[in-house]
Amino acid sequence: MREYENLIGQRFGKLVVTELLPSNSKGHRRWGCLCDCGNTHIATTGNLKNGHITSCGCGRSPDLTGKVFGKLTVLRRADEKRKRGSRTNLLWECRCECGEIVYRSSDSLTDKKERMCVNCLRRANAESMVQAAGFVEGTQLSKISDMRPSAANTSGTRGVYWHKKQNKWYVRLRFQGKLMYLGSYDKYEDAVKVRQRAEEEVYGAFLLRMNLLETGDRKALDVI
Repeated sequence: MREYENLIGQRFGKLVVTELLPSNSKGHRRWGCLCDCGNTHIATTGNLKNGHITSCGCGRSPDLTGKVFGKLTVLRRADEKRKRGSRTNLLWECRCECGEIVYRSSDSLTDKKERMCVNCLRRANAESMVQAAGFVEGTQLSKISDMRPSAANTSGTRGVYWHKKQNKWYVRLRFQGKLMYLGSYDKYEDAVKVRQRAEEEVYGAFLLRMNLLETGDRKALDVI
């Protein structure tokens, strides 16, 4: 019966063999190793003996201290490690722009979702959903660009409604989450004119500013 060399306790470069693992699909013996950097690594007998593998790969990994990834700034190599399958990955201690401390592996810092803390990611996702719905600064552009009355409107003009007790036409306008009362009027025509003038002054100015921001016309923005 063939005898195999026991490599447990032996050092190969930065790796110290700690355990024997089941052989791979080709029948090659595999060994669990501990790297000097603290990571664990698995290597076959041949790769260890011929010098093809001498570390977990940390020698190829650059020092990320001080580097910025998205909202994260790398502070230092962390003492914590993260298990991923059969490997244990070294983590980096990072500070998010909001001040939260998080821990990330080198490869996860290339993932956009990992380049911020959980709270900032939630806020970013919420903002993306709002933007997708056409909201800018709390205002849905599609609604203020098209003032056709909704199905629930009975006056024929958005923001104008009949107050039975006061026997008057009331006018209001909603903008950036605030409801503005624009007065009450005996004549429907007067109420409509007030509402239209408010739309031109409030919505019109806002839409113009959004358009100038989109086109990058800074001079025109300074004028308004």
